[in-house]
Amino acid sequence: MTLRDCRTPRIPRLRRDLPRVRTVEDVLYLPHSAGRGQPSALFDAARRCFVPESVDYRGTGTTPSWQRTDWPQEWPEGVPASVPEAPEETYLFLGGAHLHYGHFLVTTLPRFWPLLRARGPAPILCYAPAHDGLWQPYRFAIDILARLGLAVRDIHAFDAPMRLRRAIVPAPAFQEEAFAHTVFRDLCREIGAGCYAPEEVDAEDRPAYLAKTRLAGGVRRFANEEAVTEILAREGVEILHPEAMSFPEQVRLFARRRVVAGSLGSALHTALFAPSGRRVVALSSGPAINPTFLLVDALCGNAVSYLHQPGTAETERGAFGVQHALADPRAAADGLLRRMETMAAAPAGRGMLSAAWSRLGWRAGRGPA
Repeated sequence: MTLRDCRTPRIPRLRRDLPRVRTVEDVLYLPHSAGRGQPSALFDAARRCFVPESVDYRGTGTTPSWQRTDWPQEWPEGVPASVPEAPEETYLFLGGAHLHYGHFLVTTLPRFWPLLRARGPAPILCYAPAHDGLWQPYRFAIDILARLGLAVRDIHAFDAPMRLRRAIVPAPAFQEEAFAHTVFRDLCREIGAGCYAPEEVDAEDRPAYLAKTRLAGGVRRFANEEAVTEILAREGVEILHPEAMSFPEQVRLFARRRVVAGSLGSALHTALFAPSGRRVVALSSGPAINPTFLLVDALCGNAVSYLHQPGTAETERGAFGVQHALADPRAAADGLLRRMETMAAAPAGRGMLSAAWSRLGWRAGRGPA
């Protein structure tokens, strides 16, 4: 069954102003605890209400995506005297360090925009691992912070309630499914700039496909994706696995390749750090696309084709949140090849079409593009 284009709803216009920044005195910081579960918003301790700029939301609703905003019931009279004061006079609060690749990019990093032009005005405070060793499995986060001139020891976190004398709280520059400020694009470009040389942009015509076939677990994937990648590899597409690549290697891939394809997922958000005008082909499990991906595309100025195959159905989940089975992997592979070939031959780069694409067309029985 052939691939079809997905529905891509309209998204709000990009915001060119800077997000709000609020300074609050006498603030309560509440980390994860057995009693409360997930961490909380920051609280204005005097008024016992949460600080709105400290909360992450998804979409246009008003329900926090991961934080609690209710004042602790066991403290009806206010913050107990036993809660200590943090050692610094002022902290720059930058939300939660979500150590999943995609969520780190679109939920954690959007609060770091004040660091774009200068080091922060105060020590950085997050809901994050309180010990350096706990960061080590998340090499991507360490690499991204390093490109902002930060080490993990520069990210302060407390493992018990703490009173802050003053907190500077910038609102995020990107909110999943809702909005994006262009300063977030500027931040990501600054982070990615050292991962590739200007002359490398669009230097390699061989298409790449980012596969999930070697993941032991995760959010979602196609259970029979390997049947697709085997065909793509025979046709000359390079099959790559993002989890085996460093962060700079992934950014450089997006910069160098004229076309990058893959199943829909966090790996495609890496385009945020590459030059504008990337060409991407994404294979989706269904016809609807999450607006978060479209906001990323708009920020990047990328041309992205979202494709799905009717008849794709959920199958046994295994170690993933959800797994789908493509109805016809061979037809899916052929559809991906056709779309990659079309995008590579777009007018802006028609003169750069190489023998690699002619070979792809010949092998698939379609002739040169």
